Amino acid sequence: MKVVKHYTDAFAANIAKGMLENEGIPAAVLNQNQVFAGLPTGLGTIDLAVEDENYERALKLIEATSKEE
Repeated sequence: MKVVKHYTDAFAANIAKGMLENEGIPAAVLNQNQVFAGLPTGLGTIDLAVEDENYERALKLIEATSKEE
């Protein structure tokens, strides 16, 4: 698995996971239980990961979504 993007917000990571899955790319949100809400971001990140073979496509979708925001 490869990490597509790091988040500090579990909600945003899960929204992105759902978007990837709607596009047919299985994804996993990692470390979401290790990051505590309200603490500085330097204390950990929530990672959105996909299988290696889906990485390039997932990265393009995430980047396109980020540009729309």
